[in-house]
Amino acid sequence: MLKALNPFNSLFGRIFLGFWGTVLIIVGAVLLINQQLANWDKVRPADKYQLKSLHKVSDMLTEVPHYNIKKLAKKLENKFKNTMIVLKDADTGKLVYPPKIHPRLNKGIISNLALKAEPLQVRDEHITIFGPKLFDRGDKSYQLMLISKNRHADHFWIQLWKMPIWLKLILLALVTLVPCWLIARNISKPVTKLRHSSQTLAGGDLQHRVDGFEKRQDEIGYLASDFNNMADKLSSLISLYKRLLADVSHELRTPLTRLELSLAMALKEPENNQRQLERAERELHKLDDIIGNVLRLAKLENHEVSIEQEDVDLTDLLSQIIRSCQLEAREKDIVIDSDIEDDLTLIGDEILLSFAFDNVIRNAIKYSPESSHVCVHSAQETGVIKVIIKDQGTGVDEHELEQLFVPFFRGKQAIQESNGAGLGLAIASKAIMRHGGTIYAENATPNGLKVTIELPITS
Repeated sequence: MLKALNPFNSLFGRIFLGFWGTVLIIVGAVLLINQQLANWDKVRPADKYQLKSLHKVSDMLTEVPHYNIKKLAKKLENKFKNTMIVLKDADTGKLVYPPKIHPRLNKGIISNLALKAEPLQVRDEHITIFGPKLFDRGDKSYQLMLISKNRHADHFWIQLWKMPIWLKLILLALVTLVPCWLIARNISKPVTKLRHSSQTLAGGDLQHRVDGFEKRQDEIGYLASDFNNMADKLSSLISLYKRLLADVSHELRTPLTRLELSLAMALKEPENNQRQLERAERELHKLDDIIGNVLRLAKLENHEVSIEQEDVDLTDLLSQIIRSCQLEAREKDIVIDSDIEDDLTLIGDEILLSFAFDNVIRNAIKYSPESSHVCVHSAQETGVIKVIIKDQGTGVDEHELEQLFVPFFRGKQAIQESNGAGLGLAIASKAIMRHGGTIYAENATPNGLKVTIELPITS
């Protein structure tokens, strides 16, 4: 029960308390420091308006030199209403006006202010004293200081400033509570939504996608986009493996059915045993090829299984593959035009690379018409070896090009002309990808299929 109520066990609680606590600590520290320095902030240089007022009043006091200065000061006070005038004799330091300082005024402040060379302002809760301004009137010199009442608009802030520090902290906590709560909620709510979406996806709903984040251009919006991309790829991978399992079952069932039929025929017609055994042998070889290719594909799919890293002479490897394919090519009167650059070497697994190139070249021969040409071209570019295999067949439908390297996929022509399982190009693609390379197919002009393989020199 206590664990469930602990706010630090949730992201929202940690963010909210972290924000709120930080704000309270920082502002509380500022209040304490300001309170300690409050007396320093009371004394400041006089501003331009105060200097202007001092200059104006001193000029008015000197306009009539023979008029009694005390009466003139009282007359000016009545004129300005919210301003009190303080005059001191500059020579003796005695108070000239008013006759008596109001008990609410601090005599020490006035005396200390009169000693300053430049005009200053001293601010209190209710009044501001500024001066002195030295002026001559006849044969006497006077120091002028003015006292003005603070505006009523400042009263609220003054009362607020005079509150006890603990009351200020409580008020601050109440003021910052809602903004900090909103900030924490804005961060934690989408994370909670993403968590629920991941639980839904993990529960088997592969069509579920997180929504409502399309307009967010921040890290959470990017995380939601990445989650949806991950869900798309996961859904496609699971669909692929389901289809792979179904295709494997179908491809294994076909030779097994034929093998079972051959054995049944051999038992039923002993005189035809030789023929049925040869047929059973062919089906067993086909079954062995399918199982071997499935295992090879599974090994390549598992990235935890490492591949060999050794020096491979690609020039010699391609030459050997072309020589071994000549027999099939001669049966169809096909000429293999090879243009292989010398000294092509890279780091990789020679067996996997041999399987990949052999499969692509034999496919080109298989789907080329009789008395045609198959071209094999290779060259080294910047850090990459490019190999192009091109035939003169009918090509592939555009919508089938991207699926050529999908396990068990066979195009319309492959279904008509071949009894293969559709694993060769898939294994070739995985082998090239495990070497950090790329493989892609495109229809050639005017006819035929062109397969391009690019391999980095160092994998």
